Amino acid sequence: MSITPKGGYNMFFGDLVDESRGSFSVGVLADRELSPLFSARAQLIGGKMQGAQTVPSSGLVYASFDNVYAEFSLGGTYKPLNHIMGYFKQRTFQPYAHFNAGMVYYSATEYWGEGGSGPTDEEWRSASEIAPVISMGGGASIWINPIISANLELSGAMPFTDKMDVHDVWYAGHDWQTETNPQTTNPNDFYYTFTVGVKIILQDSKLKNDPRYNRKSYLKTRSYYQSKARRKPSRRKSSGFLFF
Repeated sequence: MSITPKGGYNMFFGDLVDESRGSFSVGVLADRELSPLFSARAQLIGGKMQGAQTVPSSGLVYASFDNVYAEFSLGGTYKPLNHIMGYFKQRTFQPYAHFNAGMVYYSATEYWGEGGSGPTDEEWRSASEIAPVISMGGGASIWINPIISANLELSGAMPFTDKMDVHDVWYAGHDWQTETNPQTTNPNDFYYTFTVGVKIILQDSKLKNDPRYNRKSYLKTRSYYQSKARRKPSRRKSSGFLFF
């Protein structure tokens, strides 16, 4: 079993985003191997999203939004190199694909821009809810030692909501004041998340390496512990007698 604290960058794709679509995410991933090919995973990740929509004719910002979000999901991973080459715990580069399903909470606010119908930077409207979400993507673990690996991961997530940027309808002219003649936007938002983390082994897997890797595994592990021992300062031998 392993745990991976991580952080990175998210990019939001919705109705209200032409520019400034990037922000930050932080989270933690727990993973447990079920077989040489598959693992179960649970992830909690959250952060901030933002974006702005411009008026094509003038280039001015029509409206902008920001939100805070938290996503919890359960899923699984598939390791193709274990399938093709055999199971090897100490593989230096271990790519994987993942699929997840869960829920996302968000609280978002939309603001008028200088090209909008309302006062610049004034809050237009807000939204908050918990919605189902599915995500998939890929990543890789880079072996450093028997306990720690570096982790890189890219995920694409589709929440079943169109209001993470609040912008599910829009109005022509000053209809927004009376909320008449609403124009519906395209359904569903979407966001990518790229993270970098440190994978920490809490409990070693009970699975055994493919026999072809037994010697390689032994040599790799021995080399690590030998280099670690060489880095330790040698202890000064103490005399068996004490002289005053």
